[in-house]
Amino acid sequence: MKENPKISVIVPVYRVEKYLDRCVESIVNQTFGDFELILVDDGSPDNCPAMCDAWAQKDDRIRVIHKKNGGLSSARNAGMAKMTGKYVCFIDSDDWVETNTFEVLLELLKKYPQVQIAACNAQIERGTQGSVQQEEEEIRLYDQNKMLDFFFRIHGEASNTAVWYKMITKTEILKGFTFVDTLNEDVEASYEFYTRATGMVETNQKLYHYFMNDTGITRSKFSRKDLDYLVVWNRIVERTQKEHPEYAEYAIASRKRANFTLLSKMMIRGYNKNDKELCAVHAQLKKKIRKDFFDLMKIKMPLSRKVLLLIEVL
Repeated sequence: MKENPKISVIVPVYRVEKYLDRCVESIVNQTFGDFELILVDDGSPDNCPAMCDAWAQKDDRIRVIHKKNGGLSSARNAGMAKMTGKYVCFIDSDDWVETNTFEVLLELLKKYPQVQIAACNAQIERGTQGSVQQEEEEIRLYDQNKMLDFFFRIHGEASNTAVWYKMITKTEILKGFTFVDTLNEDVEASYEFYTRATGMVETNQKLYHYFMNDTGITRSKFSRKDLDYLVVWNRIVERTQKEHPEYAEYAIASRKRANFTLLSKMMIRGYNKNDKELCAVHAQLKKKIRKDFFDLMKIKMPLSRKVLLLIEVL
């Protein structure tokens, strides 16, 4: 293992034996090779622990952490505790990256030394690995205000809270930071990243491949764990009111959008109607959505979402 690599790449691993090799291969074949890859086996019950060890035997840039199962946040935190790079990159183990990802983003960070985060676009994947149709490159620069505009989606931006979107981040801005153990850990982590950094550079190039696993948790029936999403937004509202009061109204609007998102999930994915608590939650959310209907309609969002909003208040 090389001392003080440029990038620490953290990959949490749990029940992904079908996809792990694809992910790791995309990392070890990078055109920029000065990195350490930390595979965090989060107590995976399949063949993943042995696969991680086999990769470490093949490439001395790879090290493996075996730990008791604790969830995605716990695995990422374990990796962060061992990272030594100037930059950190988080990649999910069923996803993969283009082979020039690190090279492209590090060049942007070199070109714009005032920023601490380099971000990219993603190709949504539902099948096997394929080619990417890249558009003519466009570069966007964000100061902290623009990052908060982006986070709160003030101008109708798409959801941008995935940690992988903030592809390469200077580790110096994450001192003392740990991921919160919740089903929606990326939302609060994104708030941390955007408020700790003074700037971000973004390329429109699709360097990350996000695999939509149709059998995963995001496709399952609505459960009580989904309510973490509102807990997270409650905390963000409280923090914004204290730390960035000029964005308080947008944080509150985002919380209203979170209520709408939860009610939509209950309607689309279904929920256990024999669960009295979930039935009460459904009734409360519907009441809140009706109360906030006109505020929600003012928020910039796709027409399909506004049609869904109209259906929900009927």
